[in-house]
Amino acid sequence: MRKFLIITNRFKDVEQRHTEKVCAFLHAKGAKINRVLIDRKVKNIDKGLLEEVDCAILLGGDGTMMQFANQLSAAGIPMLGINLGHMGYLAEVDCNNVEAALNRVFAGDYSIQERMMITGHVQKKGKTVISQNALNDIVITRGGILQVLNFNLYINGKFLKNYNADGVILATPTGSTAYNLSAGGPIADPGSELLIVTPVSPHTLMNRSLVLKATDNVEIEVLMTHEEETEDIMEAHFDGKSAIKLSVGDRISVSKSEQKVKMIRLNEISFLETLHNKMKEI
Repeated sequence: MRKFLIITNRFKDVEQRHTEKVCAFLHAKGAKINRVLIDRKVKNIDKGLLEEVDCAILLGGDGTMMQFANQLSAAGIPMLGINLGHMGYLAEVDCNNVEAALNRVFAGDYSIQERMMITGHVQKKGKTVISQNALNDIVITRGGILQVLNFNLYINGKFLKNYNADGVILATPTGSTAYNLSAGGPIADPGSELLIVTPVSPHTLMNRSLVLKATDNVEIEVLMTHEEETEDIMEAHFDGKSAIKLSVGDRISVSKSEQKVKMIRLNEISFLETLHNKMKEI
């Protein structure tokens, strides 16, 4: 690897101390660098900066990596995360071990793990108005006043159950340790391929998650609530970023994406050991 894209979360590396350290190391190795300073307002990286890039190094946390996972995966660029945040499930390189990690990258001492993504298709009046990918999850939640939501759940076109709940999480294995975990959903190995459906605070005795095949299709149909307000009663959130308003009659179908995120792996410890270490930090 000789050409790198450095993406820095300006809120996590305010003084650019960690970024300058990475850039100085790469320059000393004779590498070429494209450098981007981002914040929450930056949605996409200029396509010209992605040309002939061997690796994207993201300094921030898991949120920073999710912010650009879709664009980098579409360009076929593997990601290496340097954790300046808290949990760091995705950004596995500690900020104190940067040089050792980069030396291994230059030596070719790494593996690339592909992570499953999901695609959500939002349909209004029978027409798809938006299709978007997510690495962690697609979350359907309240969009207006505090109220219990009403929606139907379909699996592969067949009706399964009606829910009255605060929302529903459609998670990948990577996203199983995010909001899905907080809502009581199961934890999955991030290298596996499956789809997790977890209701959020359902008003029913049936509050279990569903673990489905990656090839299954899940569809949510928005129904009338008990409140008079019917416009924009729900929102669909893709990896916690984009929010799409949903009204009565709208549908969102979720399935496995054709894209996969490429993650550079340096740690030899298993996912379960990583999980054990992270749980001790909470």
